[in-house]
Amino acid sequence: MQLDWNFCLSVVTVVIAIIALLQTKQQIKLSNKQHLFDERIENYGIAIGLIQLYEKNRDFFDENEDDKAMLSISYWFELMTNNTYLEQIASVIKNPLKQPDHKEFLVKLEMLSSVATKIELLFNKKEATLLSEFVFCYQKSLMIMYQYQILLDDMKKAAQDHQWTFEECQQKMGEDQQRDQVHTILNALKKAYTMLEQENVNEKIKKQIKLK
Repeated sequence: MQLDWNFCLSVVTVVIAIIALLQTKQQIKLSNKQHLFDERIENYGIAIGLIQLYEKNRDFFDENEDDKAMLSISYWFELMTNNTYLEQIASVIKNPLKQPDHKEFLVKLEMLSSVATKIELLFNKKEATLLSEFVFCYQKSLMIMYQYQILLDDMKKAAQDHQWTFEECQQKMGEDQQRDQVHTILNALKKAYTMLEQENVNEKIKKQIKLK
C-alpha cells in the first residue's frame, strides 16, 4: 500500500498550522495578562502615592476651625501635591489662573479622574470602588482648594480697590459658603480614607495584582 504523500503533507501542514495557532493564542493571552498587570501596577502606584500624602498630612486639615477663613489653604495644597506625580502642579496655587500652570493643573486633574475610573475597571469587588472613590475625592479636594485660593486672592484685591475690611470681603464675596464647600469635600476625603482602612483595601488590592 503506497503512501499518499500529498495527503500526508496536507496533514502535516494542518498540524503545524494548529500548533502555530495555539502558540499565537497563548502568546496573546500572556501579552494581555502582562498588559493588565502593568496597568494595575501603574494606577495602583498613583493611588498609593495619594494615600501616603494624605496619611502624612491629614492632621493639618483638622487644625482649622470651621468658622474661620482658611488662610493656610495654599500650604495645604502644596502638602497634598508633594510627590513626583503631582509636583509639577504644586506651584499653580501661588498664581491661580495663570498660564501655562493653570492648563497643566486641569490636565492633571483629568488624569486623576482617569486613574479613578481605571481602578474601578482594572480591579474587582468592593475594594476597587473604595479605592476609586478615594482618588476621586482627592481630585475634588485639589480643585476646591484651588478655587478657594482664587477667592482669597479676589478678596485681597477687593479690599485694596474698595477699602473693605477682611470681614466685609467675607460677607460680600460669599467666603463662608466657599469655605463650607471646602470642609464638605475634605470631610468626604477623610471618610473615603477611613473606609480604605476599615476594609483593608490596600492588602486586598495587592492580592489582585498578580501575573498568573
